[in-house]
Amino acid sequence: RPLRGRRSNHFEATMVFWFVWWLASPSRGFVVVPKATSRDYLRPLRGATTVEETLEETLSRVSQALKLEVFDLDDGVFGLTSKVNSCGIEVVKAEVSVKPSLGIELSEMARGNDGRGLVLVSGVTGNAKKAGLRVGDALTFVRCGDVSRRLTAIDYDATMGALREAVASGNGDVALVEANRLVERARVRVDYEYAEAGEVARGSVEALAGENLRKLFLRSNLKLYDPKTKRFDQPYATGDCAGEGICGTCLVDVEDGLDALNPKDPTEALITKGRPLAWRAACRCVVGADNREATVRVKLRPQSNFRDEIDPGVKSVNPA
Repeated sequence: RPLRGRRSNHFEATMVFWFVWWLASPSRGFVVVPKATSRDYLRPLRGATTVEETLEETLSRVSQALKLEVFDLDDGVFGLTSKVNSCGIEVVKAEVSVKPSLGIELSEMARGNDGRGLVLVSGVTGNAKKAGLRVGDALTFVRCGDVSRRLTAIDYDATMGALREAVASGNGDVALVEANRLVERARVRVDYEYAEAGEVARGSVEALAGENLRKLFLRSNLKLYDPKTKRFDQPYATGDCAGEGICGTCLVDVEDGLDALNPKDPTEALITKGRPLAWRAACRCVVGADNREATVRVKLRPQSNFRDEIDPGVKSVNPA
């Protein structure tokens, strides 16, 4: 058999419905955490000693921290996110040999009568262990040869069927398995400086990996915008686009820690074309994109020092 599965009919505790829309229908059922085994698992905590957890505790902690979120209703794009602010979702890709078996054991943590569910990895051996999969991972996709199946938020039976079908029907010896992994978000320190009334002010704020740089500064009540900056999308207008990522007025100069930010996407590359390489649009920057502790040092409103960025000749801009 390509993988092993487990679904318990013996329950020791009750569990809040995992999908919020299940609350509206009293006919929907669910499955709770299976009975604990004697195996212990270690959970590394940042800045603390290692804490021992039973299998039941690990699966319960992960399942209660996850939620399903719709990212685009029109296109039907959805996925798992964390309900716990200190945690985030890491996308894991693993190449797992299918012979003699994948070595994945699954447990169903929640299920509805409509085929939705939450299934977590509850055991890894052999090929799965070598590939880096872990207890608590939520499988989201599998491809073997030319056969691929999406596994996000489907119940135990559908997950097992999709995995077996991909392995049996595919013409490859290796399965590409993608999973969502709940991880603790690293802390990132952001040092900043800006000129105000002829003087330079400095300070620092702390962020969790994955936070947006623009939102971080606005939440800290820092003056991110120079109202005289020419907009990229409307050169003869003032003001900003409220974080839509198209005006290019929330510029920052990253003096250190550029590798701790996400790479520029095509839109940001267009906005910053012809400007210093270290200039970034704060609304399109994610700190700690690789989820590691770091320090980033930035200068706010660097465009204010350049005449071609702040042009008094533009009719909609009032000269200083």
